[in-house]
Amino acid sequence: MGILRKVLLVGMLAAAAATPAIGQVYKYFTPGTIWTVTMIQIASGMDQKYMEYLASEFKESEDKQVKAGFEKSYKILRTMGDDSEWNLLILREFESLAAIEANVEKADALLQKTDGSDQDQMQGYEDRSEYREIVGTKYARELILK
Repeated sequence: MGILRKVLLVGMLAAAAATPAIGQVYKYFTPGTIWTVTMIQIASGMDQKYMEYLASEFKESEDKQVKAGFEKSYKILRTMGDDSEWNLLILREFESLAAIEANVEKADALLQKTDGSDQDQMQGYEDRSEYREIVGTKYARELILK
């Protein structure tokens, strides 16, 4: 019991010490929306094929997610030169992490309607893997400077 009390005391002291630091950080910015940032490497010579997909199926699906209110917006950014790691970013904006979690089932149901069954979606991923590689996806919070 004595060890548990010491651990709890250390935890409470650490939390109390961190609280002023957190408050000080927020004096410089206001937390904004959440973005997913997906890094894509388009295979050499396959830009046209991937752009065709983005301008059709991808755009239709994303526009429906935005219209339904599950996403706020989305953007595509292409680098000016070819990088060995990634050369295209897909950004999706969400109101908050809580909104992502609250809408996951509804957003998936909409995807089933727009992109087909889970099997259809997996086949699409497999087909696109021939001309693009997903390097990774990160979640980021927009910081609105004061």
